[in-house]
Amino acid sequence: MSLSMSRAHRRTGMVINYAAVVLVLVFAYVRGIGGWSGIATVLEIVCLVVALVTFLQYHVLTGLWKLVHTKVEKLDERQIQVTHDSLRHSYSIFTVICLLVLLWKSLFQGYDPNLIIVFAALLYLAHTLPSSIVAWTETEV
Repeated sequence: MSLSMSRAHRRTGMVINYAAVVLVLVFAYVRGIGGWSGIATVLEIVCLVVALVTFLQYHVLTGLWKLVHTKVEKLDERQIQVTHDSLRHSYSIFTVICLLVLLWKSLFQGYDPNLIIVFAALLYLAHTLPSSIVAWTETEV
C-alpha cells in the first residue's frame, strides 16, 4: 500500500521529520550537560514521537522506504535510476555531515591531532571509494 501525496507535501513532511530528529539530538545534548532536564526530557520525547509519526507517514506509507530498500533485480529501469541518484546524493550528503561532525569535535571540543588525521583519511576514503569499487568490480572501464 502506498499513500499518494504531492511532492510539496512530501518535502514538507521530510523537513518536519529531519527537524524533529535534530531537535531530539539537541534536547538530549542539553539534558546530558545538565541543563533544564525536566523540560528537555519532555521536549525530547515530543520530538521523538513527531519523528516516528512523520517517518511512518512520509517514508513508509508513501512506499519510498520500500523503493530504496528493494533489490535492484526487482526494479524497472526508471526506478533503478531514481534509486541510484538518491543513493549517490544521500551518501555524499551523509559523508559530508559525518566529516563535519568529526571536524567540529576535533576543533571545538578539545583539539586532538589524531582526530584531524582520521578526518583527512575519511575524506580521502569518501572521495576514492566509489572509483575503487568500480575498479574492483568492472572488467572494463
